[in-house]
Amino acid sequence: MSSLMALTKNIVNTYFLNYHCLVFFSQSPANFDLNLPQVPILAINLDNLDNIKNIFNYAGCQGFFLQVNQPVAVFRAIEQQIKVHPDRFNQRKYVFFATENWSKEVFQIFETLEANFVSDLTVIFANSFLNESSQVFDIWTHKYTGRTGNNKPFLLDKWFAENASFLHNNNLFPNKLGNQEGRILKLAVFPYEPYVVIEPRGIDSYSYMGSEMKILETFSQYVNASISPVINQADYWGEIWNNWSGSGLMGNLVEDKADIGAAALYTWEFAYEYLDLSKPTVRTGITCLVPAPKLSAGWLTPFRVYSLEAWMALIGTLALSFLALYALNKLQISVKPQLKSKHHINQLKGKLLSKTLMSVSKPFVMQSITNKEMAQGNLAKYLMGLVFLSTLVLSTTFDSGLATIMTVPRYDNPINTIEELAESGLPWGGTQDAWILSINNSLEPNLMKLVARFVAHSEANLRKYSLGDQFAFGVERLPNDNYAIGAYIKEDVIQNYHLMTHDIYWEMCVVMMRKSSVLLTEVDKFVLRVFEAGLISYWQNEAATQYMDRTVQTAVRYYSYNKRKDIVKLKMFHVQGAFAILVVGSIISIAFFCAELAYYKLISSAHSPVIHLGDYVLYTRDHKF
Repeated sequence: MSSLMALTKNIVNTYFLNYHCLVFFSQSPANFDLNLPQVPILAINLDNLDNIKNIFNYAGCQGFFLQVNQPVAVFRAIEQQIKVHPDRFNQRKYVFFATENWSKEVFQIFETLEANFVSDLTVIFANSFLNESSQVFDIWTHKYTGRTGNNKPFLLDKWFAENASFLHNNNLFPNKLGNQEGRILKLAVFPYEPYVVIEPRGIDSYSYMGSEMKILETFSQYVNASISPVINQADYWGEIWNNWSGSGLMGNLVEDKADIGAAALYTWEFAYEYLDLSKPTVRTGITCLVPAPKLSAGWLTPFRVYSLEAWMALIGTLALSFLALYALNKLQISVKPQLKSKHHINQLKGKLLSKTLMSVSKPFVMQSITNKEMAQGNLAKYLMGLVFLSTLVLSTTFDSGLATIMTVPRYDNPINTIEELAESGLPWGGTQDAWILSINNSLEPNLMKLVARFVAHSEANLRKYSLGDQFAFGVERLPNDNYAIGAYIKEDVIQNYHLMTHDIYWEMCVVMMRKSSVLLTEVDKFVLRVFEAGLISYWQNEAATQYMDRTVQTAVRYYSYNKRKDIVKLKMFHVQGAFAILVVGSIISIAFFCAELAYYKLISSAHSPVIHLGDYVLYTRDHKF
């Protein structure tokens, strides 16, 4: 075995035995001849750079060994392919072996832009060569840590082929992420309470608050790094385009202008194609502040005692009772033996409809029935008994129900659910389309309607809309009764709105990084630790208390749970429905009475001076009534 292969085998046995597989790149397959049954090895001939794509076999290969003539070009090509491919290589390690063609340019690989995003990068080349058994190899890496000179190379160790030993026995892949020695982490953020609060404290000096901003700040302290905010407030969350450029927060990440980003970023599917997503930090529910429903008209109060189904059942009971009693009365007339006069029978049948109608309807409005209106026959009396019993139950429930709804406010068409918001036709929106990114491709009909009606406006325009009552505003419902509400909702208008009781959808907030970022593992572990400790909730509450409009926050809670349930004193407004029925009924009664008088007066003038109408006698104008 050559001395280089012996060193390679030593490195593999020491640092790569827990890897799923390793990839060996070379100009010739004969360059590497290892017998390592413990770790699968994929050998790739790099006569053609397109062969680099063979590493994407979903096998989780994270260890790369390269002995090629153009290491810088190959390194850049591999990093570019990793960036655009769905596979993730967050724990990748590179080992470059120098060849005769580029041993003098060994340090150029550390000068590449790609080296800024790789922490485990090792270069090995022969320092002296007497013979195969006495060969000495220098092992180099880049500093990576520190505020400056991150790509500066330094000597890790030397390996002597003669006795197969290292000079210092140093770790060839030291942990550069746990202590970054002040390395600057660029944070893509924008002010968005209670997630991110940034306050200038001088030239290039800021104070930070907010649940996610404190995660990033505390993480930087945990790994001994410095932070530099990259703020693009105009574009908020921004967009990512197919050419790997973008705008706003996500644009800064995908263009490598920032290392880590956070500000209510969700688990967006499209973002995962371009960026890495951390473990979730907090659950948020997306809902709406909608115009408060108007009080129902007072004259409708009596009709709100029963639901529509109950009213239909009541009308059905009334109709069925009428038909049954009418049929029994008609049958009673037909079988009476004492009724011999056909004229008399016809008279009774003519009055039967009105008599039955009065017999059935009077009990339902708490009116007594005269003896003449009472049904004849045992069967009909039993039926009337059931009618009386039904009216007793219905009148009792109606009275108690009316007493209840008179003192509890009722509102027209309140919007509390997704279905109600979708059917209302109300437009809704926020500062950017990020509010609907999670439901853009949903096939659920109600969500499709809401996506179609979403509009993005500037904060100035949203403030104008808040002064009216024809627009709904996106709001994030956070744990501990906190709400992420835009600054355009002021305390002078909050009383005109109420929060929907249901969420349109919910999401998990995450921290985002460049794709295959080596920081992801450290960030994930840290997020889980602060979540378990309850620090995220603490930071969120602290930011909401100190930096958000407490009046608006309190009002949202109050108008969501209490306003619609207050019991008030009985006023004229509450009983105007009952009085309206009384007045309308009186007007109709008087009108019918006057019409009846006019009708019979007209009849009396055109016919005989005395007219028999059942049991009553009308006399002509020369006689008294």
